[in-house]
Amino acid sequence: MQYYITKSNFMRITREFKFELENLNDTVYKTAVYFFSDIEKNNILSVKQFLIHSKDELIQFQGSGFIPDRYNYVYEKARHAKYHKNIACTSLNSSYNDIEIPVEIKYKVGTGDLDIDRIEQFRAWFKQPEIANLYHSNQKQFIEKLQIKFQLVNPPKPIEIENGGIKKVSNFTEKELENKIDELIKLVGSLYAQSDMHSEILVKNNFSKRTYYVTSKKYKDVNLYINGKNYSNEEIRAVLTEFYTKIKKPIIDLLIDYWIIKLNPNLDFNQNILEQMEFEPCKLCGHSRCNYIPQLDILDNDDEWELASEYSNSQQKIVNDITNDDLPF
Repeated sequence: MQYYITKSNFMRITREFKFELENLNDTVYKTAVYFFSDIEKNNILSVKQFLIHSKDELIQFQGSGFIPDRYNYVYEKARHAKYHKNIACTSLNSSYNDIEIPVEIKYKVGTGDLDIDRIEQFRAWFKQPEIANLYHSNQKQFIEKLQIKFQLVNPPKPIEIENGGIKKVSNFTEKELENKIDELIKLVGSLYAQSDMHSEILVKNNFSKRTYYVTSKKYKDVNLYINGKNYSNEEIRAVLTEFYTKIKKPIIDLLIDYWIIKLNPNLDFNQNILEQMEFEPCKLCGHSRCNYIPQLDILDNDDEWELASEYSNSQQKIVNDITNDDLPF
């Protein structure tokens, strides 16, 4: 029997996935794509390799289905990701609703360190029936109480994260995805040639591989320069943002769907593979809890891709955490 997981959990696991066998198939696409950074390329290859080897009983996967508490939301807690027996399971296809922890609560003043005591204090306060009901029914009174208790003026934001489930991977066939990817790749040349500035920045200085300058918080305050040219930091960032949003990010998204549909269109896996990764059976699907041997988590230090993902999602007004590790499905 095959079992199903959501796309969000699949993407989180593949980012942790490190495959060490020799002679890996390292083709990102049927044609070369020259403007991916190594991290972007490796992310796509991790998806591909995971799918290729997920049916092999001899392969030992070490990514973890355990999702720690990242202290982003009021009702968030550490938990194990679920796998599902029934493709129509409501849990598999539902959205996740929660309330964001305000930044002023989340971090210690003047630092980037989590203030866990204050977060838990805020969570306990918010979860009181009187406060939770007030939040949804009377924002004015809620803010008054919030200001008195925590000296905050702006209310925390509600969030709804759509489940990137197996039915939402893509509505396109493999051939249709190929056509869309090919069309975007053809557009690259015209964007490069759009102006001397585009050509100078993206081609001659190879910034097409360094779009992390506009997608990563780590580099958001770095001033960018092109030797011998008077392009401003704002002009350079505008070109990189245009290239990323119009070309690179759409191609990355399409390539991930392309390999999923080509290699495992339903995102189904055998029970052994899922239990190696510490997924737990969904109770709504009629499973009983299974025993499994815990595996060590993979540490992923390549945060460039994760930061880029957050930037892109914020541009699309999709609420998500910087690491994308917090999708609760």
